[in-house]
Amino acid sequence: MNWWRSRLLLFLALLPTSSLWAQDVGYARAWMDTLSSPTFSGRGYTSNGMQLAADALAREFARLGLESIGPDYRQWFPLEVNVFDSVLLRVNGRTLTPGVHYLVHPESGAGEGHKLKAGKGFQLVSRKDAASILAIQKPARVLIEHGDQALIWSVGRDVQRQSRFVVHDSVLPPKVKRIDYVVRSRYEKQQQANVIGLLRGSSQPDSFVVICAHYDHLGTMGKSTLFPGANDNASGTALLLDMARHYSQPVNRPVYSLLFIAFGAEEAGLVGSRYFVEEDPLVPLKRIRFVLNLDLLGGGSEGITVVNATSHPKEFNWLKERNAQRYQLPKVVQRENSRNSDHYPFTTRKVPAFFVYTLGDVTAYHNIYDRPAAVPFKVYDRVFGLLLDFSLYLQGREY
Repeated sequence: MNWWRSRLLLFLALLPTSSLWAQDVGYARAWMDTLSSPTFSGRGYTSNGMQLAADALAREFARLGLESIGPDYRQWFPLEVNVFDSVLLRVNGRTLTPGVHYLVHPESGAGEGHKLKAGKGFQLVSRKDAASILAIQKPARVLIEHGDQALIWSVGRDVQRQSRFVVHDSVLPPKVKRIDYVVRSRYEKQQQANVIGLLRGSSQPDSFVVICAHYDHLGTMGKSTLFPGANDNASGTALLLDMARHYSQPVNRPVYSLLFIAFGAEEAGLVGSRYFVEEDPLVPLKRIRFVLNLDLLGGGSEGITVVNATSHPKEFNWLKERNAQRYQLPKVVQRENSRNSDHYPFTTRKVPAFFVYTLGDVTAYHNIYDRPAAVPFKVYDRVFGLLLDFSLYLQGREY
């Protein structure tokens, strides 16, 4: 048994069995810390990171008594992705630190070169001009894109011929005379999975409320650069598990069936949620009454934002009023629909959905600093309580 699993199971065994889960931050905190640990390699596409996380979530669904509606709680889907095994960038003889000083562009091609000179072996371009240069001319085989914007990484679903680096201006010397570089990458066809558990409703088991969160993140860039993804989205996954733990208690059995879905490959373009909605819904979409998508939930001291609120004013107004009555988060902000999280494929099929994220406390995003220590969970109990109340409201169980 892995060390992380034995420690987590010991912690779970010592938790109280009270149904007042909103007062117990420890369970969610333990899961967020665990999923963000190096053991899971950033829950990405190298070192079996996503698969290891899926295994852990499936075991927890089973421990909580959720029903599997796929093989071992999985729904497998294909994924093509660019992964990086080794990276190096040296400027004027100085070796830069990946993740801190530079990133490899997610669609960078593989390559290696030493003592390359400006204008001959590599081309230095501003980040804002890089796309147009690629479109209108044949650039050098190595592009060094520079600017003063934050270094934010993502997932590559395509591969370009050039090797590309994104470097922050602050670490570049006034004159870049030569570089050495290595990019060892491969474009892989993988099988990844959504992790799905079901709690059947007591009186309307053929109607469903979906509670979902993506469990994947960016993984690793090379051998040592880890993107932990604590806020994005180990925090939302932890809250999803906390919801499942609450409802798994017999006294809290839901009226409608609850479908708990930990989506994979959200960071690669909502691949897992698109597959569920468009290819293999597992339950009829017309029987889904509402989708509550949990993403970026480690903050909250400044309130929450509800995406898609303008499309569902009745539900948004209930949520806002309940907050004012009971939880008093500073604000509940309404926002129009967006395409940037797993609620979106449901919305395109006219399934009602909210995407909720917290405001304040956490600034790290898609970088190496999104670590557990940067996620304070200051008002987790209030955020959890409000969303739990909302899930009850969706079942006609206001209190």
